[in-house]
Amino acid sequence: MAVYFLRARHISRGKGGRVTQAAAYRAGERILDQRTSETHDFSDRRDIPYKEVVLPADLTGRPDMAWTQDRSTLWNAAEHAGLRRNSRLAREWLVLIPPELTPAQRAQLVRTFASELADKYRCAVDACIHEPRPGADSRNHHAHLLMTTREVTPEGLGRRTTMELGGRERRQAGLGPTRDEYLLLRERWAQVTNEALREAGLAARVDHRSLQRQGVGQAPVPDIPEKVLYAERRAGVATAAGDAIRARHRERLEARLHSEAEFARVVERQRAELRRDATEHFARRRAEPKRLRWNQLTREERNAHRRKQYEARRAVEKSDPVLEAKRRESRRLAVQRRQQNNPELLRAARRRWRHAHLDEVNRNQREYRHARAARHRSEFSEITPEQSAKNWLKHLERHGSGPTPEESARAWLSHLEREASAERSQSTPAPPDERGCTRGSDGVQPDSPDRDHDFGP
Repeated sequence: MAVYFLRARHISRGKGGRVTQAAAYRAGERILDQRTSETHDFSDRRDIPYKEVVLPADLTGRPDMAWTQDRSTLWNAAEHAGLRRNSRLAREWLVLIPPELTPAQRAQLVRTFASELADKYRCAVDACIHEPRPGADSRNHHAHLLMTTREVTPEGLGRRTTMELGGRERRQAGLGPTRDEYLLLRERWAQVTNEALREAGLAARVDHRSLQRQGVGQAPVPDIPEKVLYAERRAGVATAAGDAIRARHRERLEARLHSEAEFARVVERQRAELRRDATEHFARRRAEPKRLRWNQLTREERNAHRRKQYEARRAVEKSDPVLEAKRRESRRLAVQRRQQNNPELLRAARRRWRHAHLDEVNRNQREYRHARAARHRSEFSEITPEQSAKNWLKHLERHGSGPTPEESARAWLSHLEREASAERSQSTPAPPDERGCTRGSDGVQPDSPDRDHDFGP
């Protein structure tokens, strides 16, 4: 049975959101966040039958808009466009799709609504359809429409869309309240869904209005937030927040049965209590010291925080040398076990990490070389010519004058003769060692892997 559901929310950095992570999860892809150097990998998802980045009609198919079709480029641009710590990076529309439709009809329905959003707000809409997961409700076909909060242009992301403007900006532009625009979009989704159902020859219809406005006497069900619902599912028991929501819902139902005046009085009292609780909550939050979320920090700020934690941990470890030695030995054994279990997997992980952090690795190497060269210059700049001469004389006394040119030539010729005889002896295979492995003339297994750092691609 077709059910109406549409919800809008922001992906906000102030609330700990990352639009790169949100896009990777919804599209089932792997995206590297260039701002924080985090990699969000959801490429193992198999429940996404349709995904597409929809642009305004006049920009679709243009070669200079090809950058928007790469999700990593598009959503990293959105991350860098939001400069503040509480920037709104994207707006998401979550909609339920009638399960009576076929997969092609669902994709066409979502594409139609995404195209209208893109044309209306001149933005990019990343539309993805998710199928029901195993064990979940088989009717739970839904779509995530991730919309940029800025207009898309051939040069990149531009100004904010009209949907994201504030009250004063909307009044100056001659626009009405955002609430009215949101209600119009809710109605439009119902119209588009009903058109799709009608074209499919189905009698089911959806309605965006409340049950009271529809004139239906059915009592509404309590609206449990996602976090509360999932927490109760994981724990298997009711939570205090869920019990409070259900208690208010029961009180409203009882008041409605009594009279409409009693129902209005109870609703107004509950709203006043919720407003008071919210005011007290925000007052306590303002009194607490301001804390920054981890997702609000840049890569440099995160590294500075990690360095402080590392220094504090090292100070604690150095205060107890015996405990520090045990920790080092346990870490060494853990690394050794991982290498013995699957060395090729470990080398592949190192190569992937180096490839993903190539700029950072090269930068660290350059800084290390510059620091080492500066240290060498500072050390040798303090040595005078007289001190250098004295050091050289001490070296001659300790090691002698070294071989003469004639002795060096004879040593080189003897080395060449040994190399030639070794090549002639390689025509016959070397006997295997005690483990059954053949070795070359230098005693090294020819097929053994390189023991140096394997960072190649």
